[in-house]
Amino acid sequence: MFETSEKLLYIISAKKEVTWLSFKETFDYLYNLETGVREENTDKDGIKNKRFQVIRALDSLGHCDFNFSDDSSKNKVYAAPLLLVRLPSAGFPQAILAGARSPATIKQLSDACQSVGNHINIEIKEQASELVLIPKRVAVQAEEVRELEAIASSLTIPFIETPSAWSLLHFAASIDDYLATLKSSNAPELNWNRQTFNPISLQFIEKTDINIRLSRYSHPSRNTKICYLWQDGRGTEIDLDWGRYAILKALRLNVLIYDKRRFTMAIPASAKLPRLLERVLTLCSGYTAKYLKNLRSTSSQIQGFNLFTAVPPQIAEMTAAKLGQTLLQQSLDITT
Repeated sequence: MFETSEKLLYIISAKKEVTWLSFKETFDYLYNLETGVREENTDKDGIKNKRFQVIRALDSLGHCDFNFSDDSSKNKVYAAPLLLVRLPSAGFPQAILAGARSPATIKQLSDACQSVGNHINIEIKEQASELVLIPKRVAVQAEEVRELEAIASSLTIPFIETPSAWSLLHFAASIDDYLATLKSSNAPELNWNRQTFNPISLQFIEKTDINIRLSRYSHPSRNTKICYLWQDGRGTEIDLDWGRYAILKALRLNVLIYDKRRFTMAIPASAKLPRLLERVLTLCSGYTAKYLKNLRSTSSQIQGFNLFTAVPPQIAEMTAAKLGQTLLQQSLDITT
């Protein structure tokens, strides 16, 4: 029998692309199977939350891509091509397996490593995340980069010498780049139910008195939400993840924490990074972020942080700069 943590990726990989409805049905079935919860007893809001957390994790690990639009019938999840992703780590070169995966993939990888040399080390570990249905981290360590190239060649899959975290970071837009693509208007505000982002607690509340605001509106009949950035009476539709950092940048509030001794970066769970930047940090280690409820020496109003490990200082600094943030230097000793 296949391990439950691998099953979701196996199914998406076999189909290559699935509709969002099909993904939801598959996820719910496997989740209930793993947790032992009967379908009629499922916490619908809770499982919806888990679904979105898992799809973001699969995206940040490079296993899947997803497309959401206003037309829900066009929402799809795509399996990414199988490839070896080099990590930006010091010492011996390392790479992780990303993209589509079948039950035979790890055996094929092991055979390819053996063909290159007995000294090649394969490490297979469960993700540290508390989420279920996240596939294991499969890492390969060699003595030279050319050996990783040979392994990829044997599997006929891509391998790029430059770590993907670096390439994606240089490719990713900055907050200023993103905002420059938006067009504001003085059209009247939607009369839907509204909540507004509080830049201190990083939560959405009923109202706030600041001049620049990010408001989230709930459609009166469909289960959808839309965000607008408002300033001086003009509004523009905006992506939620970028919108939060637009507010924080405008108010000069810094929320990203970095421990330069442990190479660990803490992101408030209620201020998630834009997807591409989240993938950058995830592909520094190949591990999904670990959730921590509280951090000492931070605002008591901010509840919950996602911790990314093995993040080099230059990547941490560039990621923060892309968002108009200055890193807050702090010890992140999460073992105590």
